[in-house]
Amino acid sequence: MKILSLVIILIFTIPFCSCQERNNDYLRVIDSLQIGNGLTIHWSKNVILFSRPTGQINQLTGNPIYKIFQIKKINNGWTQSDPLDTNSSYNDYHPVFSPNGHWLYFNSTRPRPGEVDPSTTANIWRVSYDDNKWGTPEYLSGINSENHESYPSITNEGHLYFNSDRPGGKGSMDIYKSEWKNGQFEEPQPVVSLNTPDSENDLFIDPQERFIVFNRYLFESKEIELYISFRDEQTWTKPQPLTPLNTTGSWELTPVISPEGMYLFYELDGRVKRMALKDLVEPR
Repeated sequence: MKILSLVIILIFTIPFCSCQERNNDYLRVIDSLQIGNGLTIHWSKNVILFSRPTGQINQLTGNPIYKIFQIKKINNGWTQSDPLDTNSSYNDYHPVFSPNGHWLYFNSTRPRPGEVDPSTTANIWRVSYDDNKWGTPEYLSGINSENHESYPSITNEGHLYFNSDRPGGKGSMDIYKSEWKNGQFEEPQPVVSLNTPDSENDLFIDPQERFIVFNRYLFESKEIELYISFRDEQTWTKPQPLTPLNTTGSWELTPVISPEGMYLFYELDGRVKRMALKDLVEPR
């Protein structure tokens, strides 16, 4: 009954009202995008960022090079997609706005501070965004390790959820949380009830921490499926697959919730798919 109660609370506290559809022309832009590894929408719904492969290949690894692109609403129209000024010569991908829109978090393999060579692992960086101006990218030294840290997502309180294959998890990539206290990130801790020996990857945390959506790579079936878990006081309910979205033989990637809380977006075969969030959490 606890899960059902949480679902009902979620339905009636997420704002689903017709007035919010007046500023939803951004949906038309998103529906036309071809992306790869990330999508984020500023709270104003006037700035859309996404990542995708550039067509270039990393000569050392043979892997595609990704960059972050932006589209802005100016007057009554939308600009063409342009590379973000803060991109590096290396992989930059999976942009994520903080709920207040003042920070952009992203993954990068650019050299760490004080180093010359690119990082061999993914790291989490952030850059400020104020008055349509970007700051200088900042390496999150309190978050990153010698292992992979990726797929950041931020709460209203500034707490950071991400995944990592650092020692101390249950195997492969696991979900971690770092609390924001006294102007800095605390030591990351594994979110034990969400992690398994499989690989917990792309994730989105509800800004109020009521629920989390993530995908999980299942080693036995080689499938990637989306899951949802609800916060139950100080723990999390057992993650349940989002069966209406999961398709055998396809990988559902990079989930994100729209700023007004109406839609769940996710990537499928390089295109953006969406579903009304109420259709996923409403009891049948």
